[in-house]
Amino acid sequence: MKNAEFFWIVISIVCFIIELLTPTFFFLSITFAGLFSWLSSFFIDSIIIQIIIFLIFFLIFFFFIRPVLYKNKKEKFNSELLIGKVLYAKDDINDEKGSVNLDGSIWQARSEMGLIEKGSKVSVSRIDGNKLIVTKEL
Repeated sequence: MKNAEFFWIVISIVCFIIELLTPTFFFLSITFAGLFSWLSSFFIDSIIIQIIIFLIFFLIFFFFIRPVLYKNKKEKFNSELLIGKVLYAKDDINDEKGSVNLDGSIWQARSEMGLIEKGSKVSVSRIDGNKLIVTKEL
């Protein structure tokens, strides 16, 4: 049935494009299920059986494969992206006070290893509240 083949491939392509725009893996499940239904349409003429195949593969991808893909997709918060960033000490930094210049903004900083002199290169090792915990770059 040519109409069914066309229907399943269009559904798969449209859902794949939507998935590229909104990476949630939901539409990817529909894409793969549509592809399996498209393949089955070459061998099975019954649209009811093709729909059943679609539903089975959608459920398999949605409940078993999607969680694995989603677990591996770790998004970082903006503050987490600062870890490892190399900055310069705006003034002396010790374990109680100090500051660094980050893209034109002044951030409070604390040293993990003693005194860091003004102008030294520092690396952000972690974030504690709204303070950057830094170590001196060698």
